[in-house]
Amino acid sequence: MDDAPRPGPLKSFAPADRVAMPEMSGERVDGDGRFSLKELRGKVVVVNAWASWCGPCRVEAPALSRVHEELEDKGLRVVGVNADVSVEAARSFEEDAALVYPSLHDPQGRQLLRLPKGVVNTAGYPFTIVVDPEGRIAASRIGAIGEGELKDLVTPLLPT
Repeated sequence: MDDAPRPGPLKSFAPADRVAMPEMSGERVDGDGRFSLKELRGKVVVVNAWASWCGPCRVEAPALSRVHEELEDKGLRVVGVNADVSVEAARSFEEDAALVYPSLHDPQGRQLLRLPKGVVNTAGYPFTIVVDPEGRIAASRIGAIGEGELKDLVTPLLPT
């Protein structure tokens, strides 16, 4: 029997161990043009991968919007990456959940395939990646993330 510890759903990376977050860009789900992650360099960015058919994604969406609104003035941005084949299904989800942040439409998963190995398992949804102001991956969470947990991850990265 293998007694090696298994990685948990939450990973935090010390500054010396952080790797660069790859560029993600493309059309927004809401049809409001294109979006590029590099435009947010200097901000703390929460990247949340979701799909309209994902129950846990629906549960966590209101908390992501609340944290985005509460901490936006302090330098935080939330960005979604949507996996739906149908942009209409994704737009419906955004409207139902009243998302206040933009999402990229990534039906083939091309954006997510750029992630460094070992950060998250991109086969399941949702997952969340926290990017520090230098554009490096500071934490990742597989599964739905709660409001308190998200604030605990991002607050130390925000400017004082």
